[in-house]
Formats: sequence, C-alpha cells, structure tokens
Amino acid sequence: MDATLQRQLAWLERDAACLVGMRRGLEKEALRVQPDGWLAQTPHPRALGSTLTHPYITTDYSEALIELITPACGSIDQALGWLDDLHRHVYAHIGEERLWVNSMPCKLGPDDNIPLAQYGSSNIGRMKTLYRHGLGLRYGRRMQTIAGIHYNLSFPETFWRRWQDEAGAAGELQAFMSARYLGLVRNFQRRSWLLLYLLGASPAVCGTFLEGREHGLQSLPSGTLYLPEATSLRMSKLGYQNDAQSGLHVSYNALDEYIHDLDSAIRTPYPPYEAAGVVRDGVWQQINANILQIENEYYGLIRPKRTIRSGERPTQALARRGVEYVELRCVDLDPFEPLGIGVDSAHFLEVFALHCLLTDSPAFRPTDYDRLPENQQAMVERGRDPGLVLNDCSGRHRFRDLAARLFDELQSVAEVLDAAHATSAYTQALARQRDKLRDPALTGSARVLEAMSAAGHGFYGFAQERADRIRDEMLARPLPADRERELSGAAGASLAAQADLEAQPQLPFAEFLDRYFAD
Repeated sequence: MDATLQRQLAWLERDAACLVGMRRGLEKEALRVQPDGWLAQTPHPRALGSTLTHPYITTDYSEALIELITPACGSIDQALGWLDDLHRHVYAHIGEERLWVNSMPCKLGPDDNIPLAQYGSSNIGRMKTLYRHGLGLRYGRRMQTIAGIHYNLSFPETFWRRWQDEAGAAGELQAFMSARYLGLVRNFQRRSWLLLYLLGASPAVCGTFLEGREHGLQSLPSGTLYLPEATSLRMSKLGYQNDAQSGLHVSYNALDEYIHDLDSAIRTPYPPYEAAGVVRDGVWQQINANILQIENEYYGLIRPKRTIRSGERPTQALARRGVEYVELRCVDLDPFEPLGIGVDSAHFLEVFALHCLLTDSPAFRPTDYDRLPENQQAMVERGRDPGLVLNDCSGRHRFRDLAARLFDELQSVAEVLDAAHATSAYTQALARQRDKLRDPALTGSARVLEAMSAAGHGFYGFAQERADRIRDEMLARPLPADRERELSGAAGASLAAQADLEAQPQLPFAEFLDRYFAD
C-alpha cells in the first residue's frame, strides 16, 4: 500500500467521524427528443422556468440539451432523491418528448438542425449564447450534444482541520485545502482509466453522428458504429476534440499555475479563430479569437472549482477564495439507470476520490502530459481487452494487474467511509465494481452491446427503447402536489428574475465583454 495512504488511514481510522459532512451534488445532461428519436426543435419549456436564473434546471450547449442540477447534499440518497424529483418534474412538462438516456446523441441531422441554447436579451444571457455559437464555429455542433454526469464533491472543514493538525502544516487552512485538492486532481487523472472501464457505457454510436468524418469504427446493422472492446467513445478522440488545445498544457501542480495557464489561454490569439472572425458583417460569431473563449472551454476529466459570484470568472473565484470542491466529469450516462447514475456508482466515486486525495501525489512532469492521454485513449477504445497494457510512472503493466492492486487500496478507504457514515454501502459498492474487473460482461459498455444484440437492433433502436421505458416509469410516479408546487414556484421565480435583469440598463455588449475579462 502507498506509504502516504497508510499514514492518512492510520489517523482517519481513529477519527472517521471527521468525514461526516461531506457534500455532493449532481449535474445531469440529457437531450430532449421527439417521439421518433429526432432531436427536439421546441424551445425550452416555459413551465420549467428561465435557463439563465433557475437554480436547478438549465440547458447546456443546445436548447434541447437540458441540464438538471441538484443542490449540494449531505448524503448520496438526498442527492439522488433531488435528481429523481427533477426528472419527474421535467417529464410532467415536456409533453410527448422524452429525455435521451445515452451519452451519445440521438438523430441530429445537419449542424444547423441543432438549436443553440437561448438565455434572453441581457448581456450575460447574450454572452452565454454567443459562447455556444463560438463552440459550434470551432468544433461543430454535433460534438457539443454529447451528454454526461458531473459529480461534485467536497470534504468538511472538520476533516481539513484534523488533517492539517496531523500533518503539522503551518499557514492558512484554505491554502492547505487548495494544495490537497490539486493533489486529488492529479491522482484522479493518473487513475481515471479505472473509472472509464467501470463506468463507461458508450461503446457504440448512431452512424449519423460521425457522418463525413474518419472514425475507424466497425459497422453493425441499422447504421450503428462501434468498437467491440470500447468502454466510452464519449471520452475518445471522436468526442470532444480541440486541435487548439492539443498543445495546451494547463498545470495542475499548484493553484496559481493552474489559474495562470487558463487565464493565458483566454488571452492568447489563435490564428484559425482569428481567420473566422469575432464579428462578421456586424454579427458576433464568438466571444474572442483566443485559444479559449472562457475557462470552461478547456475540457478536463476533473476540475477544481469554487462557487462564483455575480460577474466573476471561475479563475477569479479560485484566485480570491481557493478550491472549494472538485467536479468529476468522466462519467457516462448509464442507460440502465433511470437517473443516469446508480447508487453504487455514486458510492464508488466517493471512495475513488478520497483515495486520490489521501495518496501521494507528486507534481506532474512533462512526460505525464503525453502518457495520461495515451492511457485514456487505450482504455476508451480497448478497455475490455484482457491483454490491455497501460503505462504508469514505473513502466508498462497489464491493466488488470494495476486495477487489482488499486482495488486492494480502495478497500481500506471504503471501510473508513463506512465507519464514518455508519453504513456498509461503500464496501458493498466497491465489491460490485470489483466484480466488473473479474467479469467484463458486467460493465456498462458490455451490457449495452449485449442488449443491442439481444434485441436484434442497433444503437438507435436500443437507445429509443430505453428512453421510452424510462419515460413511462417516470410518468407513472408523478411528484406529490406540494413538491410539484415548490418546483413550479422556483420556475416562476426564475422567470421573474430574468425579467428584472433584462429591465435593467445594459452596457454596450462590447464594453460588457471588456469589463468581464478585465483583471
């Protein structure tokens, strides 16, 4: 076992209660689709409120890509309960439409058929839509319709104070927390191959998604493209691509380096984007012509985060108040789970994240920035290959050997979390994930391919059947009247808040952008 992990577990086993108060929240993306499986062309339902100001229901890239956001919750059951309520509320207001339950999209048609998310006439609303127009200009709109689950996680102040005392570390608590959270981020990236194997559920895609692109996938009947041993095409090179970012190495070794590198990227021009133009024939095309329009354009498996205040950029919030939580971003939608994620996966993610936090996390070296993407690509394309070899800092090893050793360490972490929360859910979830290592047929990616084969149809038929079934299940469980009134009230309040914002005097849009990006 990692020596650093042994030391941390020694005191945590005596004081597991300091972990009580962990907070977690979920962000779940899903495409609204028509009954025939084509992308919905309808605007975001007014009954669901304002996508600009609603605290729980918004949109991501497209007007049809809904995003459900739970508040930070004190337990996994509370977070999943919130997500369940939001689903039932949404289904009550989208008529015959349904939510697509797979990460890879439904039938899209040409790029112009994918409507951009709309946020109203205020400057901040215009900026949000313009940012999405710029993403489509840079990468195409289809790529932006891929959906996933983001799992936000933080640890309580009592835990951090206890750890700082044990470490004998001087200085401000927040600086200690930020440094350790960055260590979690580095280790998460080093070991994310395990999550891609266990939680990947996108081994196939509708052929229309890759129409006109070279892809190297194999064909199945009914227009399906796939790789037989793939785990997560969502996280492959076929997913979120960015040539401009391919040479961009954002440092995770220290918070000030991370902030500097992201800030530099949003201020450094990129010639192909300059050629596309920022304003063309009097119409805004993108926020700027730099490597990144804003920080969120930089795609990562995990992000250090801080809740932002009005008018504040993410890097400003981090610079002013440090890291508050981490956002785990590499989880596919599970089409076999009505919410897109199950209770076992949630418990496992918390075990995995705490392990990443407690183990030694040396600074990234230049070679890591090449090695880690190579491991990711190998896993997403060939993860269920029993002979798969990955490259870690000590050399090349069989994936199954690396995973078995990691599971042995995760066991001790799960036991500490069980002790803290007076449960056995963490060790039970770990055992069920370990079963997937022994039998790859239990993984989500293998189950998707098996279900497609058993039904005798391709990706589209499988995904459509799952979307129909989950819609029926949700509609069969309408929300209690008081809960429905509460969420409808939040929708009404959000519409009023947007109207109030738009009634205020607005700066000229170019001046608003200048001020937004001013230091």
